[in-house]
Amino acid sequence: MNNNKLGFLPGYISWLTIVLALLAILTFFALSNPSVQYATRMGFGGGVAEYSDSKAVPPTAGGVAGAPAGGMMSPDYYPYPYPNPDVSITDTREFLKVYYNAAMRTRDVPALTRRVETIVRGYDGRIDQQSSAEKYGYVSFALSQAKYDAFRIELEGLVGSRFLKVNISSQNLLSQKVSIEEQQKQADKTLADYKTARQNLVSAHTSAVQSLQAQIDNTSISESERLLLREQLAKENTSYTRNVNNADANIKYAQDWQKAVQTQDAALLANVATVSGTVSIEWISLWEMAQLYLPGYWIPAIFAILTLLSFYRDRRRARDLDAS
Repeated sequence: MNNNKLGFLPGYISWLTIVLALLAILTFFALSNPSVQYATRMGFGGGVAEYSDSKAVPPTAGGVAGAPAGGMMSPDYYPYPYPNPDVSITDTREFLKVYYNAAMRTRDVPALTRRVETIVRGYDGRIDQQSSAEKYGYVSFALSQAKYDAFRIELEGLVGSRFLKVNISSQNLLSQKVSIEEQQKQADKTLADYKTARQNLVSAHTSAVQSLQAQIDNTSISESERLLLREQLAKENTSYTRNVNNADANIKYAQDWQKAVQTQDAALLANVATVSGTVSIEWISLWEMAQLYLPGYWIPAIFAILTLLSFYRDRRRARDLDAS
């Protein structure tokens, strides 16, 4: 008996076949029409990508949809010494500053954000910025490079490779290091020159005082000559006091400069020993998950195949009914 109420369809086609055909058509247009496409976001689709560049600009969180502006910390730039871009190729030292960015997708954003924070703190890292909402989470952190490898293994194991995107850039701060070393040499030389100048000043003053005092103590000179010599001695002492104060100020300046360069050197080494990173976490829909596992037009193709199988099953059942 023909129970078909859709006059344009054969009576043996079941509702399952119709539903599967509609799903094949709808998913095909959903994937092919950008206006209705639930596209998998750039950076997802399986695997882990890594980039390394000795002159790379550090990635920023602004490059990830929804991330806070300026989330990624910039490298430390020193007011002096100025970086020297022409470092000799014979200097093969590496002072690599590493920037780590991971983007994860999950069905439970708040829970995954908390787990990321726990892992960072578990490796004695520092949380610099954190935000968590239903659809988006973000963690900015700093971590010792000595614990970086173990940290990565645990962090990247939180989600499958299809739900993870990793971007890593590194910058060799050798030019800053070389420039600091040059400034250190200049500061050391300047301090040594100032100390030598002060010593020469003291020696010259001591010699002048001894000479004047010897003349003053000479009993064969007249009283007017003695008074004149005493005036010269007073002027010498006044001049010496002024000059030695200037010399001491110069030495203090050179010492402060020397300490500042040493502080910058320590800051650069500490910066190199620290990995700066961000982890952004986004909610993923079931449709997007399906696209990750079945990219391209696999989904409508599967529905189309199921439609054909269901259609042939309906035909066999119709033949069996007719035969009976």
